[in-house]
Amino acid sequence: MSGPNQHKIFDMINLMPRVTRSAKGLTCPTEFATSVAGRRATNAKKYLKFLSIVTCQLSLIVLLSGCQAIGFSNPAALQVTAKPEASVFLDGKHIGKTPFFSDQLKEGEYTLKVTVSETSYVDKITLSEGTLTVVNRELASNYLAQSGENLSLVSGKDGLFIISLPSEADVTIDGSYSGKTPILTKDIEMGDHKIQLVKEGYVEREFAVKTSSKYQVLADVTLASQIAKGIGINSKEPPKLETERVLVLNTPQGFLKVRKDPSLSSEEIGRVTSGNEYKILQETKEWFQISFEGPSSPASQRGERAGEAGQSGWISAAYAQKVE
Repeated sequence: MSGPNQHKIFDMINLMPRVTRSAKGLTCPTEFATSVAGRRATNAKKYLKFLSIVTCQLSLIVLLSGCQAIGFSNPAALQVTAKPEASVFLDGKHIGKTPFFSDQLKEGEYTLKVTVSETSYVDKITLSEGTLTVVNRELASNYLAQSGENLSLVSGKDGLFIISLPSEADVTIDGSYSGKTPILTKDIEMGDHKIQLVKEGYVEREFAVKTSSKYQVLADVTLASQIAKGIGINSKEPPKLETERVLVLNTPQGFLKVRKDPSLSSEEIGRVTSGNEYKILQETKEWFQISFEGPSSPASQRGERAGEAGQSGWISAAYAQKVE
């Protein structure tokens, strides 16, 4: 398949080139064989003893490096694409520009930020050892006009699990209607599949996945609002786009800290009062990005600007809830 919105998540053996690497000074079998051929005088007993100590483990899916010393964990892989080209950050550290790929990352949970100019996408992602996580994003200054999908492999489960924002999107797999999101399809054949999500008022999204018997493919899909993208608007005065709002719940302090990025370690840039509602600009599983003006943070007491009108920042979802 081809097209700007069509991407695949591959098993590692299909994705990664067959290269040899050294791990902690140990050479891979191909390198060692070359060395032996060039040194015919090498004692065979020493060679066998060496092999009894060192084990190079080759795996079809879970091994990203060609050689591994026993006791060392496998790295994780991340691929990020974006339109337009954007910078990629993990936990605030700049790691490159799109299209980005690395197969030498540590497993764990990260805050991913894809940004260009004043436009950005922020989300929590989990990188697992030996597997590839794919993030595809079409950026826009209005978050509701953004679209994309996050594709990952979940160990210990099988099938294809699709969730979406907004939910209740119609899902078609290989041309056959499957149901509405969220949807788990377990009786799916192993191999390549074309996925399409459609919902009234939103731009349809199409992409491809490759399922495996060893993992569950998780597809987290974001659909772009047609109104936010200016699609299908003929009148001189387009209808106003309904925006979601969030209510700040009661806290012992009577306020909630607003942070620059969705992380408890991020800088505090303001405070919002419990019981007030705020416009949602973006959301992740644990954070809301809001537009606010409210009680200033301690920074204002030092003469710094904080909590000013029209500012945006992140609040914890643990102390806030969407307003229906």
